[in-house]
Amino acid sequence: MLILPIGIILFILYQQIGLLSILLIGVPVISLTWILKLYKQSKQINIHLKSAGEFGHQLTQKLHIDGVLELFINRISTIVETEQGYIFDIYNAEKEIHLLRYFENGEAIEKNIEPLRNGLGITGEVWQTGKALLFHSRKEWKHLDMGIIEPNIESIMTIPIVRDKLVVAEVMLVSTKKRAYENHQMMIMDILCSYLGVAIENARHHSLAMQQSERCPLTNLYNFRYIERELQVQFTNLTNHITKNVSLILIDIDRFKAVNDSFGHQSGNEILCQLAERLNSIVGKTGTLARYGGEEFVILLPNLAKEEAFKFAEFIRLSIANKPFAVHSDLDEYRSKQLVTITASMGVATAPNDADDEQALIRHADRAMYTGAKQAGRNKVAQYVG
Repeated sequence: MLILPIGIILFILYQQIGLLSILLIGVPVISLTWILKLYKQSKQINIHLKSAGEFGHQLTQKLHIDGVLELFINRISTIVETEQGYIFDIYNAEKEIHLLRYFENGEAIEKNIEPLRNGLGITGEVWQTGKALLFHSRKEWKHLDMGIIEPNIESIMTIPIVRDKLVVAEVMLVSTKKRAYENHQMMIMDILCSYLGVAIENARHHSLAMQQSERCPLTNLYNFRYIERELQVQFTNLTNHITKNVSLILIDIDRFKAVNDSFGHQSGNEILCQLAERLNSIVGKTGTLARYGGEEFVILLPNLAKEEAFKFAEFIRLSIANKPFAVHSDLDEYRSKQLVTITASMGVATAPNDADDEQALIRHADRAMYTGAKQAGRNKVAQYVG
């Protein structure tokens, strides 16, 4: 619409006034073109800024790091056109850069990269200076190549994520096209990376808070609060016929007070920690292990029938009784190392046969332990009998 009439006018004027026509027509056309380009660019920036704000709000609502990274990877290519990307985590204490995620066309892909060092390569320079880097062609960054970037890559944009004046992470976007990224896109990425940094930090704080709220600080096993929630999930699975049954083993150390009285409470804590490690190695992914409180532990076993749970508990009982625990006696001036043999009494109950709800399952396993094991001489496994 513009070129045809301008071309006709230029042709007529050139016939009449010669080269001066190019000056009279060319300068306004070039100026108009430049103005339209700036207008289009500013419009794109406004659209991207709006998208970045919405995106940032979505990121900060995620409470898990995997969710934060998944959302960032899925959405980033819709805001800044990119073919491949890297998210790096920076370990300031170790002076190393570790690959957190690698993605292609909006999808995370497994990729192994050896840890990178501060000051070396593109990531090292960004870490050292704390400033973003933008390269339009391979020849601009080839001297910084550390062998992690594909040979067909031309454009690279690397943005630091800064928290408390420290670079804590980096995002690198790469493209096979020359001049794939512009300065205004680097500005948008800087905003997005700020949101990403806040979201990752919030997710890590949430993860730590969750761990502290659902873990025993001494043994690092799950606590009773966590096992209660897990029991609710398992009974929901029973109701929905996702699982056939769920067994629970309650474990209580025999005469634990005597251990504390003989060697000191710190020695008792050592036994609890060692027992937690031993139980954890036995249970593995078969079920969920938790410290119930004091010297009691609980094991939740989905899809394990009562007879199988009884055999499993008997194996655990023998594993405890047949291998002594090494402790340091606090009541000894030299804190000498002692080998202490302990035993445990256990109760087993299985839903839905033994219980209709979570509390009943715990109560019945507890009754089996005290009446069938403790009162029968200790160092035994007992099943609940209704």
